[in-house]
Amino acid sequence: MKKISLLITVLLISAGTAKAQSCCGGSFYDIAVLPLDKKALFNAGINYDNYNGVWDNTGTWKKINYTSYQVKPVVSAVYRFNKLLQAGASLPYVFNGSELTGLEPNGSGVGDISVNGRLEIFHEFQRYKSGKKYVQDSKTPYLAVTFGVVLPTGRSDELAMTEAEITGKGFFMTSLGVSVMKTIIKDKFQVALDLGWHHSFEKNYEKNYGVPTASFSKQLGEKLNYGLSFNYLINYWNAASFSVGGFTQGAYKINDVKGIDSDERSIFLTGSYTYYPVPDIRITPSFKWNIPYDNLGKNALTSLSLVLNAVYYIELLP
Repeated sequence: MKKISLLITVLLISAGTAKAQSCCGGSFYDIAVLPLDKKALFNAGINYDNYNGVWDNTGTWKKINYTSYQVKPVVSAVYRFNKLLQAGASLPYVFNGSELTGLEPNGSGVGDISVNGRLEIFHEFQRYKSGKKYVQDSKTPYLAVTFGVVLPTGRSDELAMTEAEITGKGFFMTSLGVSVMKTIIKDKFQVALDLGWHHSFEKNYEKNYGVPTASFSKQLGEKLNYGLSFNYLINYWNAASFSVGGFTQGAYKINDVKGIDSDERSIFLTGSYTYYPVPDIRITPSFKWNIPYDNLGKNALTSLSLVLNAVYYIELLP
């Protein structure tokens, strides 16, 4: 039951919470979720995004006729404060590459730091310590309020000299959401739903791509992420997950004026496989694929993303 509980918790993050991203400074990683009987975790991962197309402002998909990619090593840690609250932080390092003639081919730097947390209300069949013994939380479904902030520690289009040098969004952002998972067949099959609202704060620009310019303000539109996941526990050591997700984002503003046809949306599919070589270590390869057809996105890049994460868990003290 201990291993099943851990697998269930892993599947909350393996596919259902993949985030949409833009070319430079975006994010497909997220912080892993701690089960009730774990105190902390450390994660090391690497993400590869191969950009292959774009939806224009009419929703028409167009293939990119040159190679453009991003490689992003990520380290993160999560700590459980009590039965209800866990939080952690992630730090990426971004490598951008392009083979488009006339553009700087490469750039790299620290990305934006993400700090995220979960206020867990129900834990659905997870075990936890009560006094000197472990008991099982029978309240269902799994339910948590998610929240977070993104710190603009990466290099944005204000200071970057070229597109390849962009490693962050440049905006201080906050998020608030909900994560729900319901077991359909106990210890075997679950369905999960994740919703997240993201807000960016207005930023004043004094430069644009490193060149001094007349001061102006910019703010990204309100953003909604969503994901529906289907999780299958193969056995005590293996699990798989498949999900469909996407995002919709309102128009950006410059000096409080909305950009014309600048709203964005995207739909993608994700899948993952989880393997435990030993009880406190898990390895999870996963992918994300934007569906390259008309009217499934707008003003957004499409890509195939490949991700590999390795997580080490720390047990609660006896």
